[in-house]
Amino acid sequence: MENLIKPYQLPEREIEILYVMWEADRPLMASEIAEADQELKLATVHTTLKRMLKKNLIEVVDFAKSGNVFGRCYQPTISMQEFELNKISNDYKRKKCLDITATNLVAALLSGQDNRMVQEELDRLEKLIQEKRKEILKGDD
Repeated sequence: MENLIKPYQLPEREIEILYVMWEADRPLMASEIAEADQELKLATVHTTLKRMLKKNLIEVVDFAKSGNVFGRCYQPTISMQEFELNKISNDYKRKKCLDITATNLVAALLSGQDNRMVQEELDRLEKLIQEKRKEILKGDD
């Protein structure tokens, strides 16, 4: 995770706009963001986008015509997966709940899933565990 985003320091409005952009899966103009989320006023979107640009949460990737004028097209600089994993990782590191362990988290994520998906995920976890063990052993040398 190259972006050092602190999820809990982002205002709710910025997170809402990020989700609109992720769901669209393409660069969006401010007007498109406001249309996608009816609770957001265009002026609010413009103000929030300016703040997000300063924080490097988004970038301008294109210009498009909207009516008689050209507007900027924005896209996030971080994926939804990176954002959510960063949020979980920060929670885990801060140990908000001492009972949460990596094992408990994995068990919770796997519960209620179909057996085939669980088996595939367990295979990936076993590979990750083997790689991590090798990495730790190399570090001990």
